[in-house]
Parts: sequence; C-alpha cells; structure tokens
Amino acid sequence: MTFTIDPPIGRPIISAVTGTNGKTSVATATRQVMNLIGWRAAGYDSTGITDVEGVAHKSNVRRSPDYLPDLIRTQVAAGAQAISLEAFVGILADGLFEHVEVDTAVSTGLERDHIDVHRSVEGYWNAKLRLFAEYLRPDGVAIIATNSAQGDLVRDAVARRGIRLVTVGEGGDIHLDDAVENEGRMHGDLRVGAAAYRVSLPTVHTVAVTNLLLASAAVIGAGGDPGAVADALARVEPPPGRLQVIAQADGVTAMVDTAHNPGALRTALRAARARTERRVILVFGAGGERDRGKRAQMGAIAAELADVVILTDDNPRREPPERIRAEIRVAVPDCVEIPARKDAILAAVHIARAGDLVLVAGKGDESDQIVGTQRLPHDDREILRQAMS
Repeated sequence: MTFTIDPPIGRPIISAVTGTNGKTSVATATRQVMNLIGWRAAGYDSTGITDVEGVAHKSNVRRSPDYLPDLIRTQVAAGAQAISLEAFVGILADGLFEHVEVDTAVSTGLERDHIDVHRSVEGYWNAKLRLFAEYLRPDGVAIIATNSAQGDLVRDAVARRGIRLVTVGEGGDIHLDDAVENEGRMHGDLRVGAAAYRVSLPTVHTVAVTNLLLASAAVIGAGGDPGAVADALARVEPPPGRLQVIAQADGVTAMVDTAHNPGALRTALRAARARTERRVILVFGAGGERDRGKRAQMGAIAAELADVVILTDDNPRREPPERIRAEIRVAVPDCVEIPARKDAILAAVHIARAGDLVLVAGKGDESDQIVGTQRLPHDDREILRQAMS
C-alpha cells in the first residue's frame, strides 16, 4: 500500500483533527512535525493560533463561514505552506469547513461529550463525522487508530465516499515495533508499510504515543517523507495543560490535565498511575450548565482509579455548585469535598507523601474560573507551583 500523496500545488496542505479527546495534542504535534521536516506551517487549535513564525495568538471563533478561509488566507499570505487545524465540534456542526480543502483528516476517537448542545451522543458523533463525510477531499486520506472508539463510524463514512483510510497502532498500517522504554522516552521502529525508521518518542504514555503516531500519519499522508517525519517526532513538545508535570518536590509529582469527560479522565488517571507505585491523589470537579449525565460516570472512574479523591468546583457557571458536586459524589461517596478549588489543590499537596502523584484535572492550561457570569483569575498550575515551592 502507498502511504504518500503528492503535495497540492498552488494551495496549502491542510490537515484537520477531530475526536473527543487528544485533538489538541495531535493537532499541535502535526504542526510541529510539519515545521521540523521543512514545511512552513501554521496551526489553529484550542491553545489559539500559531503563525508561521511560531508566535502564538489568542483566537475567538466566529460562527462565520469566512472564519477558517480567512485564517488560512492570512497565514498563506505570511508564507504558510501547510496548516494544522483542530476541528472543533461547533465549527463542524456549523459548516465552517465548507470552503476548506482538507487533505488529511484524523479522528482520535468518539466518546461521550457535549450532549447538552447536541441532544444525544449520536448527534454529537454525527457532527464530528462531517469532517470525513463532507469536508475531506475525495483524494485525501482519513486516519484513525486501530483501537479508536467508534472507529467503525469513520470507516463507514470514508468507505461510502471511496476515500483511502490509514490505520495507526498495533496491527495498523503505521505502527511502532520493538518498543522499549528508557529514561522517559519510547524507542522503537516506526513501521510505515514495509519500511522501518528508527524513532525516539518523548513520552512513554500509551495514549501520547498513539497521538504522535496519528500526527505522523497526517503528515506522511499529506506527502511528508517518512524518514524525516520519524526524525522529527523526537523533538515534538506536548501542548500546555495536557498531562503536564508542573512541579516535583520532596518526592511528590504534581500534574495537570484538561480531562473534563469520562474518557479523558480515565486516560489521565491511567497515565498518572503509570508514573507512580504509590498513591494517585486526584482533584477534580465538573462544569456547570453542561452534560449532567457524565458527572456520575466521572465519579465512578475517579473511585476506581484514584487512591484519594478530592472533589471540588470546576467552572460552575450559573448552576448551583453544590448540585454538581452531589451528582458526582453519588458515584464516589468516600471522596473529600472541598468546594474552593485553590483550597482543594493545597489540601492535595499537603497530604501528599514521597512517591505520591497529585493530579489536578479539568482545567489544564486555563487561567480563569467561570463562576456565575464572571471569569475569575484562577490557574491550577500557578497554585501547584506555589504550593510545591
């Protein structure tokens, strides 16, 4: 099977990433790999817009069909040859990709999220699938992991259009062979069809490895040289707030993650568990005015995978925070409940002992907390740094 296509002439290479969890990690990795192999690349994802010079800018999504084409034109005028886009469910549902020619499309998997907006999990999935069913070019490449949640939905969408599908991971078209962990990195052979390229990945987390392989497939599928891509993977840096180690002191490790749905919380806790043989202390909550059905699910996951659970407020918005916590606590009755998020984080650090890991989940790199209609200054990372110093 041939994995590469000729890069487009006269327009930028466009890669788009959708799914429930891991979108930003794959999108930012894709942009970095594009740059590292010599393409001038820009990116748009939940961290904002990164221009061709690598400068980050905040972004405010306008629900306008001109938003993405204007963004692309601006970056191309500045010299961009390739652009990595995070395909948020809102902009897919609103048809903002209608005038974007997508060359490679990645799904990180479809799980439960945003039911408050899309009425049902099927409605949410269908909005995501528009990337493959409508916006991916007929001569483009669709990419999924072999163990992708709801991967069959993507398979069906591209099969109906006769679009090529590349699978990533164990048993897939692109996968990692002879993998060995050493000093926080994963070493092995990147298999691309029959060819093999030595790689050293800057992570040992299973999900993070898969995300890097998805990014590599997105670039290779758009015409990138596999050998150059394999070399580039060693220098990819994760986006802020995603399984990010904030501080280490007295044998305690403190991390943050954006996990705010069941699948993401499960992934974050498993990654945390793999980093320590002692206790995982979890601080988390759930957002207000959002899908209430996932709250008990997240509580059950916390009860199963964390040793100590401190339940706190996330972004309560205009919903009574005590009701949010009560709906989580049904599934994790033995938790400690500390409503004020800063106090909850401080308590977690206070009880931590050498070898323990503190994971603060839900907000990641956010720098505020939405209470009522106000955005109040709050940064989990800064609180952890101060508490651990």
